[in-house]
Amino acid sequence: MPMYVMITQASRKARAAKELYETLKSRAAEFLPPVREGEIQGFDGVEVPGSERSRVLAIRFHDEYLSPYMKSDMNLFHLLMLDEQVKIRVYRAERGWLFVFDGVQAAPKPFGTMGFDPR
Repeated sequence: MPMYVMITQASRKARAAKELYETLKSRAAEFLPPVREGEIQGFDGVEVPGSERSRVLAIRFHDEYLSPYMKSDMNLFHLLMLDEQVKIRVYRAERGWLFVFDGVQAAPKPFGTMGFDPR
């Protein structure tokens, strides 16, 4: 199930999002079809290649989790669990940039010898 993060133009992360989008847009051969996530319409979408995913993760969306300038259907756990295995698409939106993530981990993976932390 795709999840999204919308960064508005007033956000602290807007400059990084714009520079990333413009770089990817200049390298893209073609744009993805428009997408609608909730009430947000994204257009001129670009698939983020594997080599550039670390740049998206470096934006650190979880820093803006409670900001009124970021809108998302992801909780803080989801934002912290983003990694290079997630497929990422970036779209231009009316008031900012829309990041769509496919393959986000839904729940924590079990760890430890018995599948949980015994502390």
